[in-house]
Amino acid sequence: MDLKRRTFLKTAALAAAGSLLPGCERETHRLVPYVLPDDEIVPGVADWYASVCDECSAGCGVLVRVQEGRAKKVEGNPDHPGNQGKLCARGQASLQGLYNPDRLRRPVQREGRRGEGTFIPIEWEEGLRRCAQALQDTRVPPLMVTRPLSGTLARLLSDFMDSLGGRLYFYAPDAELPLHAAWHESVGDGVVPSHDLAQTDYLLSFGAPFLEHWLSPVAMGIAFGHMRQGRATVRGRYIHIEPRMSVTAANADQWLPIRPGMEGMLALGIGRVILDTHRSRSTGKSLDRFRAFYGSARLDEVESATGLPRNVIVRLAHEFASARAPLAIGGGTSCAQTNGTISLIAVNGLNALVEELGHESAARRFRHDGNRSAGSIPWLTERTVSELVEEQANTGTWPVLMLYGCNPLFAMPPSVPTEKLFERASFVVSFSSFLDESSEWADLLLPDRDALESWGDHVAETTTETIGLSQPVVTALYDARQIGDTILDVSRRLNHGHAQAQTFYDLLRERWKTFLADKPHEEAPDWFDKAWVAHLQQGGWWKGARKKRFPLRFSSSRRFEDPVFFGEEREYPFALYPYPSMTIGHGEGSNRPWLQELPDTLTTVVWGSWVEVNPMAAKDLGIQQGDMVRVISPFGSLEAPAVLFPGIRPDVVAMPLGQGHSSYGRYAKKRGVNPVGLLAPALDTVTGTLASGATRVRIEPTGVKGRLVTLERPTMEHNGLIAIERRSNTR
Repeated sequence: MDLKRRTFLKTAALAAAGSLLPGCERETHRLVPYVLPDDEIVPGVADWYASVCDECSAGCGVLVRVQEGRAKKVEGNPDHPGNQGKLCARGQASLQGLYNPDRLRRPVQREGRRGEGTFIPIEWEEGLRRCAQALQDTRVPPLMVTRPLSGTLARLLSDFMDSLGGRLYFYAPDAELPLHAAWHESVGDGVVPSHDLAQTDYLLSFGAPFLEHWLSPVAMGIAFGHMRQGRATVRGRYIHIEPRMSVTAANADQWLPIRPGMEGMLALGIGRVILDTHRSRSTGKSLDRFRAFYGSARLDEVESATGLPRNVIVRLAHEFASARAPLAIGGGTSCAQTNGTISLIAVNGLNALVEELGHESAARRFRHDGNRSAGSIPWLTERTVSELVEEQANTGTWPVLMLYGCNPLFAMPPSVPTEKLFERASFVVSFSSFLDESSEWADLLLPDRDALESWGDHVAETTTETIGLSQPVVTALYDARQIGDTILDVSRRLNHGHAQAQTFYDLLRERWKTFLADKPHEEAPDWFDKAWVAHLQQGGWWKGARKKRFPLRFSSSRRFEDPVFFGEEREYPFALYPYPSMTIGHGEGSNRPWLQELPDTLTTVVWGSWVEVNPMAAKDLGIQQGDMVRVISPFGSLEAPAVLFPGIRPDVVAMPLGQGHSSYGRYAKKRGVNPVGLLAPALDTVTGTLASGATRVRIEPTGVKGRLVTLERPTMEHNGLIAIERRSNTR
C-alpha cells in the first residue's frame, strides 16, 4: 500500500475514529494496525479504548485493551455511572463474538430451498441491489424485527421503516413486557420504573432474578452489595419468593418456595394485612383505591393458593410496612405466567401503599428522556406473530421480512406460528453476523460488523441521564458492513430523502452535535471536535445529578386472575419451569465457548442441558443423579439427564434455556436440548407475550445413564441434607 501513514492519519474520518483514552492525536493510528504497519507500536504495550458493551440491553460502559491491533481484554469502565467498572461474564466473553470463527465474512445469498441453510457468497454491490429491488417490488409494507435498540440506530431504522410505510418491531425473549405494562397501567404512561436497591432496608422479591440476567444485572449487583454491606449501621433484609432456588434466591435471608403463578395472590394477601393492621397518616378516601384492589383477598384463600403458612404471610406484611425504606420487586417467574401483568400490578402497588402510609418506598419513577427515540416502537410478541400470520392469510399478501440481532425461530416455541412468517414472506433479508435458526431462512444475508468494530450510542434508562458512546476498537476483520451504513445505502437506492448522511458515522456525529449544542460548551469554531473526542475518551455523556423523582401513585381497574396451565394435572403432574441460563441467556451466548464452559453456579453442570428434579419426586419415579429422563408435555417431548436438586418444589421441574441449537456455529450446534419445544402457546392476558411457565409436563425414566458433565456432584445424605462430592466430571 502506497498511502503514507502520516497522510492517512490526517484524514478527518480516522482522526475521529482514533479517539482513545489518553486522548492525543499521536495515538490515532492504534485503530489501523492491520491497514498500516506502525513502527511506533511497542510489543506488549497496551492501549485502552472506551466503548459500550453490546451483549445485552443494559449498555454497560467498557474499556477494551488492544495490543498490536488485537483486542485482548474487555473490562468495565470505572467512570460509567451504570456499571462503575464492573462487568459480567457475558461482557468479558464479547471478544469471542469478535473473533468467532463462524462469523459471516461477506454477503451471501440463498442457494436451494428457503430454510435449508445453503448459501453462496456475493459482492456487496449485488447484495445491496437485491435488497433495494425486493423492497421496491413488494406490494405490501415490509416488516422488520430487531433486538431492542436505542439512540441513533433506533432512530435510523424507525425513519427507514416509516419511509417505506412498514412496521418495525423489537423482539427479545427476556423483555419482561408484563413488568413494564404493570408499571404503566398502575402508575401511568410516560414514566420509567427504577428500583433503588442500594437504599432499601427491606427487599421483597417476587421472583426477580436481579443477580443473574434481569434488566441491568451488573448495576443491580452493585446496588445489592451496597444494600447489604455498604452502610455502616444498616444491613438490608432480603426475602425471595420463587418456586425454584435460583442464584438470586440463594443470596436471600429467606427463600419461600411459592406455588407457580401465585406471586400476585401473595402480594394481595400482604396488601390486605397492611391495610387491616397499619394506620394511615392520610385522611379521607386516599386508601379507597387500595381497598378496592387488595380488600377482596382472604388470608385462608391466600394460604391455600400459595402454599405458604398464614403466619409467614402476616410476618411479611408487618416487616414490609414497618421498614424505613421497603421495596417490592417482581420479575422472572412472576412474568412467566398468564397472569403476569396483573401479578406485577399487585407487587408494584405494595410500594405505593407504604408511601401512602407515610414511609419512603425505594421504588422510583421518573420521566422518559427526550433522547429516547425508541420508546414508541412496539414489541413483537407471540400474540403479534399470530395476528400477523392471520392478517397475511386473510389478505393473501406476503411482505418482505428483515431481521436484525434476534432469533425468534429459536426462542419462540413451535406451537406459535413463527415459522409461517418466514415461509410466507416474499423475501427475507437478515443482517445477522451468524447463521442461526432464523437467519438460515433468509434469501439474502448482509452481515453486520461486530460491536467492537462499530460506531454507536446507547441511551440508558437509569435514574441519571446516561448516553454511552461506542467506537471501533479494531479495524474490521472481514468484509462486513455496519447495519447503519447498509440501511443508508439502501435508502439512497430507493431515493429516500432522510438518507442524506453518507455514512452512519456522519449521522452519529450530526446527532451528537445537535445534542451537545444544548449543553454547556466553549465558544470556539472547533468546539464540537474537541467535545466529540472528549466524550469518546470518556465512553459517553452523563450527568452526576439524579433525575427528578415523582411520587408513586396507584390505580388499577383489574382484578387478580388465577394462572392458566396447559395440560391436565393428573396426566402432567409437574409444572415446567424453564429459566434463562445465567451465562448463555436464552441462547444468544451459546456460541461463546468461554460461557459454555462456565459451570452453572448451583448444579455445576457445563456444556449441556439437564432437568432439575426434587429428590423426593425423583425417589418416587425411581430416578437417580445423571439418569436420562424423558420430559413430555402436550406439545412435545425431549430427553436430558436428571439433576437431583433439593432447591425446587416437589411439584415443579426446571430446565435451563439456551441450548439445543440446530445452527449458530460449532460451539452451539447440537449441544443439549431446547425446552422451548415443550411450551404451550400460553400468553400473558394483557401483553400477549409468552407465558413460559404455563406448561405442565410428566417425566419418564428411559433406563439409560445420561452424559452429565459437572464439577461437583450433589448427593443426598441419610438426613436429607446436601453433601457435595467433588469430581472432575460425571458421566
